Amino acid sequence: MTEYRVVTACGRIFAWSEHDYDSLIRDLHFRGYKPVYIKPMSEYEAEIMAREEQERLTDELFRAVEEELKHSA
Repeated sequence: MTEYRVVTACGRIFAWSEHDYDSLIRDLHFRGYKPVYIKPMSEYEAEIMAREEQERLTDELFRAVEEELKHSA
């Protein structure tokens, strides 16, 4: 089974396990949910980790620039 991150039109956020994408869609509709965003959890987590790393690198760069400006002043 694959775990998916699902956001519905009503704003609910689920971690939902299903055998495949088609089964996931059928199950969501059967339960009355209209999905607006679906992504395998592994891909979603990889995106979050990449975003956090980018934020860390950006913060590191800004700190280095600020430090350089302090020393040059």
